[in-house]
Amino acid sequence: MEGIAYQNKDILFKILGQTYKEKSFAVYGIDLPRIQALLPTDLPKISANEKSVDNLFLLEDGTYAIVDYESVYKRISKIKYLNYIARVKAFANVQTLKNII
Repeated sequence: MEGIAYQNKDILFKILGQTYKEKSFAVYGIDLPRIQALLPTDLPKISANEKSVDNLFLLEDGTYAIVDYESVYKRISKIKYLNYIARVKAFANVQTLKNII
């Protein structure tokens, strides 16, 4: 099959995705609001080697303080810190749900 891209189905679905604007997932039996826009899917993969924050504090006002000790500042560590923030936010949401239930 010369001339047909190996990823032909992916390419086709990406092109078809552009036609979904203002459509609904109702045809699939999924009750969601209508589609407003097709967003880019080439999202960067974020990874960090550090698995745990050094200290996590719950403050009196209900907010969290993340403390991480570094011997050398590296700009790339900001990705690790963003990962910590996302994980703390997810943790906080789970704790909130546990308190509601």
